[in-house]
Amino acid sequence: QPAEKAEFEAAMATLRRSEFPAASAAFTAFLRRHPTSGFTPVALYWLGNAQYAARAYKDAADTHQRLVREFADHPRTPEAMLALANSQVELKDGRAARRTIEELLKEYPSSEAAQAGRDRLASLPR
Repeated sequence: QPAEKAEFEAAMATLRRSEFPAASAAFTAFLRRHPTSGFTPVALYWLGNAQYAARAYKDAADTHQRLVREFADHPRTPEAMLALANSQVELKDGRAARRTIEELLKEYPSSEAAQAGRDRLASLPR
């Protein structure tokens, strides 16, 4: 739908301007108004990134976890897993971050996110 696409693009424009709290609000409103949109997985990904940039690490972790849980086959899911691990690190839960990256390596071993995850593993507690 044209209005749905325009609303998504407006949220993206806000994110591109680095207005992270406003972008979070825009993506949240989008997801509430369009719960079955084809943009949902991408909106969740960018919402989580906006939340992370605003240092709302718990919200970012929850958002990326939802993307991973509900859209396992989406191309952004490996990146969301890496972002989830980054939020877990910020929340001082290195063990959860390690488990998330290990799952990323198992489920999406050839992804670019997995390559970055391999590098990140060395710095995480066992």
